[in-house]
Amino acid sequence: MGLGDRIRQFLADGKRTPVIIEAESNLLWIASFVFSDMQPASCHLIGPVLGGRDTHMLIRKKLDSFELTVKLRATIFKIFEEIPVIPTNILNQYAVMLHYCLNREKISLHDVSYLTTAAPGQTYAAQTENPGHGGIWLSEQQLCKMLENGDPRYREALDRAFSLSDGMKTDSGDSLRNKKNNCIVLLTLCSRSCIRGGLPPAISYDLNDYYAQKFEACNSITELTDLSFVMLEDYVGRMQDMKNSSFVSAAILSSCEYIRTHITESLSIGELANRTGYSEYYFSHKFKKEMGCSVNDYILKEKLEQAKLLLAGTTDSIQSISDSLAFGNRSYFYSCFQKHIGMSPSEYRKQNGKL
Repeated sequence: MGLGDRIRQFLADGKRTPVIIEAESNLLWIASFVFSDMQPASCHLIGPVLGGRDTHMLIRKKLDSFELTVKLRATIFKIFEEIPVIPTNILNQYAVMLHYCLNREKISLHDVSYLTTAAPGQTYAAQTENPGHGGIWLSEQQLCKMLENGDPRYREALDRAFSLSDGMKTDSGDSLRNKKNNCIVLLTLCSRSCIRGGLPPAISYDLNDYYAQKFEACNSITELTDLSFVMLEDYVGRMQDMKNSSFVSAAILSSCEYIRTHITESLSIGELANRTGYSEYYFSHKFKKEMGCSVNDYILKEKLEQAKLLLAGTTDSIQSISDSLAFGNRSYFYSCFQKHIGMSPSEYRKQNGKL
């Protein structure tokens, strides 16, 4: 099936992390490697598995196109029925665990690569429905917030979302179609998040149309996976360029980023000023002039935004959320939330809970 050639080329390109190989009839393998003196010493495979439950139906249709005896057709189909079905988000996690078992090295889900032996123009199933979407809303909102801010750590949030769900629960009978739908959903979330972050709508919508067409032209899960990362990098890169060229100085942008990434800590103006090398007085005035609000108001706004996500997307107690965001005490958290959001934390959870 050409797997050996693809693996050898993968290693020749200097790759060391696991790869999921997609072959004809939606057969998937995990390949992971052990290196000795920087040279590949062994290759370990898990597979084959199937990536979608609708694959059996597609295989049945494909067998119908051959002139097979009833007995031979039944024998072939029985073999395929015995191959386990594993959603690709779970397969990614297996690849990460296999790499750790072989090399004692921790990697992320986005370090797993994809290769395909599928011929262009053919359709293969590579996705399936997921048992549930527990916790996905919170992870999705965190991802959107990172995209909105042009945060390069968005891949961490994307990994969390992928570990919880493999996308929409649809069964169109064509798993490649399902994967394309999921990619277009991700594209839409990304484009709208970047508009909220300040990217001009005309640019964001043009990019949305461009990548939607590119997704439709893909013929395998490998192409879709690679293109989705290119799309995200494109949007995040544009957000970073836009923020770097805005009237907000690098020092203040850096302070805002520090606040967002340390929102669970007690933050002080003195600490933020020291990081920029400015005096507290100069830093406070510069921050308010460029951001349109005081440092403390900005910190409070970010804490309340995080509190809203936790109230809606988790079952954590209000006291626990207050403590995790370093509000000091529950009554102060209540009063701040009531004043700025217009309702109490418990009322907000009741109206907006996603679990």
